[in-house]
Amino acid sequence: MWRKKTAVFAPFDESKARQVCLKMMEDLERQKCAWTGMFGALVCQDQAGNEVVLRAFGGSYQGAWNREGWAPPLFDEEKYKAAILPNDKKIHELSVAPPNETLEQKAARDKERLFLCNQTLQKIYSLYRFCCFDQKWRTFSDISRQKLLPTGTGDCSAPKLLSQAFSLGLLPVSLAEFYWGKPNSRLVPKTFYPPCDEKCALILPAILGLKIVYRDQNILVVEKPSGLLSVPGRGPDKQDCVVTRARRLFPQMIEQPSVHRLDMDTSGLMVLAFDEASHRALNAQFENRLVRKKYMAVLDGVVKEEGGRVELKHRVDLENRPRQILDDVYGKLAVTEWKRIRVWTRRDANGNERKATSVLFEPHTGRTHQLRVAAAYALGAPIVGDNLYGKEIDCKPENCGGGNLSQEKDFSEVQESRLLLHASELAFAHPVTGQEMRFESPPSFSF
Repeated sequence: MWRKKTAVFAPFDESKARQVCLKMMEDLERQKCAWTGMFGALVCQDQAGNEVVLRAFGGSYQGAWNREGWAPPLFDEEKYKAAILPNDKKIHELSVAPPNETLEQKAARDKERLFLCNQTLQKIYSLYRFCCFDQKWRTFSDISRQKLLPTGTGDCSAPKLLSQAFSLGLLPVSLAEFYWGKPNSRLVPKTFYPPCDEKCALILPAILGLKIVYRDQNILVVEKPSGLLSVPGRGPDKQDCVVTRARRLFPQMIEQPSVHRLDMDTSGLMVLAFDEASHRALNAQFENRLVRKKYMAVLDGVVKEEGGRVELKHRVDLENRPRQILDDVYGKLAVTEWKRIRVWTRRDANGNERKATSVLFEPHTGRTHQLRVAAAYALGAPIVGDNLYGKEIDCKPENCGGGNLSQEKDFSEVQESRLLLHASELAFAHPVTGQEMRFESPPSFSF
């Protein structure tokens, strides 16, 4: 079964929320509602285990942002109106073409109107506040680097509902959204849809704490961001991780659901198990090397070869954990196939141009820092942003036995904000059905 990666997957079971939505449809039918838009429901549990139902509409409903019994907008309505007011009259004036307008005059009018619209949008988006999984409030600037988001981002039902639930200390259980009104080219009335890719994909991962790619009763596939641990570490400051966040959203998940992990600095696809039987089945696939994984990486420098196979024996450097060193005697064999995608020029964090090589890695073993070691030691070009192996290696592994590199010099002129390594493909057999599950995820960095 091919499971193509989508920006947003319905994060929770829909069954209970759908029943609420069907009742909402009956009420809208009875009211002869002529409004067109999205409605949604979120079924939650409070701390005592009682069921709580929240409802929301997308945008404003029949001209009103706030309605009793519905999730509120994610901004203060009075401040919203004040942000619109300064440019509103001028924007309306610029929307009307004067008589005998030339092409040059129209271009100038359109340019000024666009500038004022964008200025207003930036003011509006500065007002939005999202209550997230950890009950902390965040802004657009906290969760997105985009200077100008699509119009309506943050106004959909899902972010409204989830933000309200987390602000009330509720646990989301079931979420569903449906379209109401006149049919259009994309949406069919009374039809259920997952959160939208265009807007919700930009903010839901931050609200939930995880980017959920796929979920069923047995497995959860997420896209781990760079900088987040896969599993809890030692000490209270290392408890925030993929597993902790997943179990916070899904308390029914087993205590130790992970069957593999990614380095903290690596982003990309991970699969977790909801139950013990699924965990055992997935773990067996990883142990028997039946799981296929591919990684995208940007290397700092030029790799002349087109591809190949790297076989290195390495182990942890006991005096410099967690760094790995080559060791033909005590090291464990790491096998990696790789393919060069392109050689190009990128700009580093200081704006300087540097040669880079995009490489697709396919590891056949699961050793610590396997791909980072392969890039630095075998290919002679460390992964961009690698603070452990960010050295230019002037020898091949056969000449660097035991990790005693003949020559090495500082390769990186700057400290990159992240490691440019991303787990881009994950394929395995479903632990219960046995069907092939394959997921893809593009990196957030240029490749």
